[in-house]
Amino acid sequence: MNDPKNRPVVYLIAGIVAIAAALYFMTLDTSIFDWFILGMGIVAVIKGVQEYWQMHGGLGMGKKKPGPDADSPDDKA
Repeated sequence: MNDPKNRPVVYLIAGIVAIAAALYFMTLDTSIFDWFILGMGIVAVIKGVQEYWQMHGGLGMGKKKPGPDADSPDDKA
Protein backbone atom coordinates (compact mmCIF):
# COMPACT_ATOMS: atom_id res chain seq x y z
CA MET A 1 0.00 0.00 0.00
CA ASN A 2 3.03 2.28 0.30
CA ASP A 3 3.63 2.25 -3.45
CA PRO A 4 1.66 5.21 -4.87
CA LYS A 5 1.27 3.46 -8.24
CA ASN A 6 -0.68 0.56 -6.70
CA ARG A 7 -2.87 2.62 -4.36
CA PRO A 8 -5.67 3.43 -6.88
CA VAL A 9 -5.91 -0.24 -7.86
CA VAL A 10 -6.15 -1.30 -4.22
CA TYR A 11 -8.90 1.27 -3.60
CA LEU A 12 -10.84 0.10 -6.64
CA ILE A 13 -10.58 -3.59 -5.77
CA ALA A 14 -11.48 -3.01 -2.11
CA GLY A 15 -14.40 -0.80 -3.10
CA ILE A 16 -15.81 -3.28 -5.59
CA VAL A 17 -15.49 -6.13 -3.10
CA ALA A 18 -17.18 -4.04 -0.38
CA ILE A 19 -20.05 -3.06 -2.69
CA ALA A 20 -20.56 -6.67 -3.77
CA ALA A 21 -20.50 -7.89 -0.17
CA ALA A 22 -22.94 -5.21 0.96
CA LEU A 23 -25.37 -6.01 -1.85
CA TYR A 24 -25.15 -9.71 -1.06
CA PHE A 25 -25.80 -9.18 2.65
CA MET A 26 -28.68 -6.83 1.83
CA THR A 27 -30.41 -9.64 -0.02
CA LEU A 28 -30.29 -11.81 3.11
CA ASP A 29 -31.34 -9.33 5.77
CA THR A 30 -30.78 -5.59 5.72
CA SER A 31 -29.17 -3.88 8.69
CA ILE A 32 -27.51 -0.52 9.19
CA PHE A 33 -24.07 -2.13 8.90
CA ASP A 34 -24.80 -3.22 5.34
CA TRP A 35 -25.40 0.42 4.44
CA PHE A 36 -22.10 1.40 6.09
CA ILE A 37 -20.25 -1.24 4.06
CA LEU A 38 -21.95 -0.02 0.88
CA GLY A 39 -21.01 3.59 1.66
CA MET A 40 -17.41 2.69 2.38
CA GLY A 41 -17.23 0.76 -0.88
CA ILE A 42 -18.58 3.70 -2.87
CA VAL A 43 -16.12 6.07 -1.19
CA ALA A 44 -13.23 3.69 -1.92
CA VAL A 45 -14.15 3.48 -5.60
CA ILE A 46 -14.44 7.27 -5.87
CA LYS A 47 -11.10 7.73 -4.08
CA GLY A 48 -9.43 5.18 -6.38
CA VAL A 49 -10.75 6.88 -9.52
CA GLN A 50 -9.66 10.31 -8.24
CA GLU A 51 -6.15 9.11 -7.46
CA TYR A 52 -5.90 7.36 -10.84
CA TRP A 53 -6.95 10.54 -12.66
CA GLN A 54 -4.55 12.59 -10.56
CA MET A 55 -1.66 10.28 -11.41
CA HIS A 56 -2.44 10.14 -15.11
CA GLY A 57 -3.31 13.77 -15.73
CA GLY A 58 -7.10 13.70 -15.67
CA LEU A 59 -9.42 12.80 -18.49
CA GLY A 60 -7.32 14.30 -21.30
CA MET A 61 -6.38 11.03 -22.99
CA GLY A 62 -5.46 12.72 -26.27
CA LYS A 63 -3.07 15.22 -24.74
CA LYS A 64 0.60 14.45 -24.92
CA LYS A 65 2.73 15.16 -21.90
CA PRO A 66 5.53 17.59 -22.64
CA GLY A 67 8.88 15.98 -23.15
CA PRO A 68 12.20 16.98 -21.62
CA ASP A 69 12.78 19.59 -24.32
CA ALA A 70 9.46 21.37 -23.71
CA ASP A 71 11.24 24.17 -21.84
CA SER A 72 13.42 25.09 -24.80
CA PRO A 73 11.93 27.97 -26.79
CA ASP A 74 11.64 26.84 -30.42
CA ASP A 75 9.71 29.75 -31.91
CA LYS A 76 11.53 32.77 -30.48
CA ALA A 77 12.04 35.63 -32.87
